[in-house]
Amino acid sequence: MCDIGGAVNLFAQLGGGPTAGGAWSGPSPVVGGNYDPATMAPGVYTYTVNGIAPCANASATVTVAEVDSPNAGVDASVTLCSAGAQADLFALLGPTADAGGTWSGPSALNGGIFDPASMLAGAYTYAINATAPCIADAATVSISIETAPDAGSPGSIQLCPGSPAVTLFSVLGGTPQAGGTWAGPGGVAFDGVFDPGSDPAGDHTYTITGTVCASASAVVSVVVLPGPDAGDDNAITLCSTNAAFNLITQLMGTPDAGGVWTDVQGDVVGATFDPAASTPGTFTYTVAGSANCPDESATLAITVNAAPQAGTGGNLTLCASSAPVALFDGLSGTLDIGGSWTAPDGSAHGAILDPAADASGTYTYTVQGNAPCVAASATVEVLINPVPFAGEDGNLVLCTSGPVVNLITSLGGSPQAGGSWTAPNGAPSNGSFAPATGQAGAYTYTITGIAPCVDDASTVTIVVSVAADAGTGSSLSLCDGDAAIDLFAQLGGTPDATGTWTGPDGLTTDSTFDPLADVPGDYVYTVTPSAPCPVVSSTMSMSVVMPVVTSFLASSLGTCAPLEVTFSHDYTGPGTCTWILGNGDVIEDCAPVTVIYTDPGSYDVTLIVDANNGCGADTVTIADAVNVYAQPTAAFEMLPAQLNTLDPQAFFNNLSSGALSYEWLINEVFITDEEDMTHFFTGDIGADYGICLVAIAAGACADTSCLYITVEDGMRVWVPNTFTPDGNEHNNTFKPIVTGIDRRFYLFEIYDRWGLRLFSTTDPDAYWDGTVDGAEAVQDVYVWQLKAKDAYSAERVERIGHVTLLR
Repeated sequence: MCDIGGAVNLFAQLGGGPTAGGAWSGPSPVVGGNYDPATMAPGVYTYTVNGIAPCANASATVTVAEVDSPNAGVDASVTLCSAGAQADLFALLGPTADAGGTWSGPSALNGGIFDPASMLAGAYTYAINATAPCIADAATVSISIETAPDAGSPGSIQLCPGSPAVTLFSVLGGTPQAGGTWAGPGGVAFDGVFDPGSDPAGDHTYTITGTVCASASAVVSVVVLPGPDAGDDNAITLCSTNAAFNLITQLMGTPDAGGVWTDVQGDVVGATFDPAASTPGTFTYTVAGSANCPDESATLAITVNAAPQAGTGGNLTLCASSAPVALFDGLSGTLDIGGSWTAPDGSAHGAILDPAADASGTYTYTVQGNAPCVAASATVEVLINPVPFAGEDGNLVLCTSGPVVNLITSLGGSPQAGGSWTAPNGAPSNGSFAPATGQAGAYTYTITGIAPCVDDASTVTIVVSVAADAGTGSSLSLCDGDAAIDLFAQLGGTPDATGTWTGPDGLTTDSTFDPLADVPGDYVYTVTPSAPCPVVSSTMSMSVVMPVVTSFLASSLGTCAPLEVTFSHDYTGPGTCTWILGNGDVIEDCAPVTVIYTDPGSYDVTLIVDANNGCGADTVTIADAVNVYAQPTAAFEMLPAQLNTLDPQAFFNNLSSGALSYEWLINEVFITDEEDMTHFFTGDIGADYGICLVAIAAGACADTSCLYITVEDGMRVWVPNTFTPDGNEHNNTFKPIVTGIDRRFYLFEIYDRWGLRLFSTTDPDAYWDGTVDGAEAVQDVYVWQLKAKDAYSAERVERIGHVTLLR
């Protein structure tokens, strides 16, 4: 057998029809007749069956030999360079790989040696054959090949300073790969395009970087010959107001000094150009050549645009009633036509200003310039003085008790502010009229116009009437037994005697108030004067103090000692409150009071309320207003201490103290209010439960104790006796149905009628599908053996049975 194979039943290896029940002996102890190559030694194992006299004992032997299993090592992967050294693939399989195997792959290997220069990349498999019953082994080495970098061969080039830029990649020899990087003299990064007018001459290096292969480089030597550089052509547009400049400053590149400028006729011109005086056109700059390089020329095309003119700004002063005028009347000097006007708010505006509709402010005239000339603008400051309006004449009829009046509010229309007032006697007035002291008559309001506008005036005519006096009221409180009083005599000030009284019900009444007969409330004294003075009134607020009558409430959050109780009452008037709390405490406070009762018991509470107004006090006593209970203690025990699904009944013994009633809950569901509880936990599969006991003294005075238990699964084993692996959707596999087992101790095996083991597993979820080494087992009766351990009691179970395979 193979040294890494599964256990073999030795009994099944015996020939003939051996009798069961015998004993095994050999190099290693034999348990259940099974030989495990992982733990037992090979050799001769003897099976002995004791005979019953006069029969002698009978013995038979099984000789066990083990064959070593092959090891092809572990899978590996490697990337090689196409120009690199040969690789020994066997060394990549790891130190445990056995020698003597064979290689296969995209290219033929000699002794496992791989040459990246001539062989193909891909997966190469190393296989080792095995001696039965061991099986062959194989491992794979995956090879990737990186192409060696090629930067081409060196090159060189000579350029004149005025030559066009050159791509150095085109100068390289050979077959350089694209995508590399360039470095100029001194290793400075370089984009690969050489401009003789600006880049330094010297060696420029092109590099292709490899990953596993070494990088490759090639050098292009660049020589810039001595010669002229006239710069590069350029075209510019100027404004006639720009300053004069040297023409060479506008050429592109780096032109040499000392050249000659000529115009389009070929005539030599000066090196300075003045946009205000010089003639625009195309100018050529020529620098003489050297022995190796010809003359170099560059052109500068110049266009000059005339600067725009918007004239000189000025001012316009108008009256809002003036006729429309042209805004150009506010400008002077020379200006271009075709410009545009903008109003003070920045919006577009026509050239005509209408003082009646337009606003004062800065009006701007703008003439656009052709780039690069900027726009020119001039402004006209417009001041439009308002047309004076003093409003329309008005009339006032006032009462001497009225407030000071601002006379301008009595004028019609919308008079302008800032005018001057004149009194009826011709004297100046401040525009305010006090009805109690002012002179009645006509008051004149004048608005002075700002030139070219003229003045405007209007008048307010005033008539004054005398106001009434109802005195001043007050509040008065009487006891319900006091004598009647005269309300008019209680008024303050100097009330007119011509008024009338009305009571709280709004009906007319006399001035006498009797606390025994009249209704408390507001008694109003009203005097009606001549128009336009308003009706005036004063109020006597009368109250009658009755004897105090009250009640109170005791509230608490619980009823266990120590107990916090809050006392409150419904009395809201003035005075003092005295609480006699029954526990020896006396508190004087009309606000709600909070008291802590530390001892269990029943307490009477008394409240005394005195309004301190001589009208009496009220006393309220509530018997047993506060009941305080001792804190109960909840406790219990479960018998037995542990359950399983085969015996799931428990007795819960109540060990509580200080309680008058009880509630039992399981998983927060009420079960019973009995003192003790017996409960049967239903279900075939184990589950977790929370058992809680609530011990109740009274109301909110209670205690809770909880116990969390697990009803373990009891072990059950059921093995079917038939299965039909015929490919339909029913009964295609065979396995024991087990619950409550310890999954670490499980062995299930199947043998044919000759004792050959066909299936073995230590996984309780694994099953036999009716095949042996991938082939379908024949229809027959097979023997099975099950070993397991109860997860709850640790009891071991061993069972043997038969199963019929039907097809």
